[in-house]
Amino acid sequence: MSTAPDLSGQGARADWLHRLRNELNTIGLAAAAAQLLMERGDRVGTQDNLKRVRDACTRCARLLDEPPV
Repeated sequence: MSTAPDLSGQGARADWLHRLRNELNTIGLAAAAAQLLMERGDRVGTQDNLKRVRDACTRCARLLDEPPV
């Protein structure tokens, strides 16, 4: 059985939406963690999570530039 994503029709759209939702989830979780760490005075942890937010935003932008056909 193949584990490759289905890149035909609905499968491609579903895979794309799944990947986009994963990145948005990453953004939400990392932003919440950054807020908590900032309140606790953890500068390094805050910066690490803000980098996760930026990286996930970059990946979202790439996904939005290449929506499924």
